[in-house]
Parts: sequence; structure tokens; C-alpha cells
Amino acid sequence: MNVLLNITYQGQSGNYLVAIDPGVDDATIKSICEEAVRAGEVPGVAPHLPQNAFANFVIDRFDGEQVRFVVRPKVPFGAE
Repeated sequence: MNVLLNITYQGQSGNYLVAIDPGVDDATIKSICEEAVRAGEVPGVAPHLPQNAFANFVIDRFDGEQVRFVVRPKVPFGAE
């Protein structure tokens, strides 16, 4: 199934469509994001990332016609 990953990193944001199982674990999603950004496949996000750039990020999952995962940094307030 195609899942749209919306990736936010250091004030930059971009979308990446990938064919994965929507039930995949968070570690796999973060790895996919890191590889895609580094490869320059996520317009709007610079490809220069440190190792494990998304290690402490949160993944919000949304169902619907187009399954979407929002990959974002944790915020210092509210729920994760």
C-alpha cells in the first residue's frame, strides 16, 4: 500500500510516497525517511542529515483514502 510520509526536519518539510505496510514499526519508518532524505528524494528537505537524524522523532499516523504518516520532532508541551 502507498503511504505518504510528511517529513519535518529543522524547519523544512516535504512529502515522500512509499509502498509499505501501514502497520510497519516506527524504527523502519524513521530509517526509510533518513534514506529518502539523504538520497534527495524528499523535495523541500535538504539531504544533509546526521546519523539517526529521526531517532527522537514522533510519528503520527492518519488513516483515510491516502494513509499518511507525519514524521516530526517531539514538542516540549502537550501529548507526544
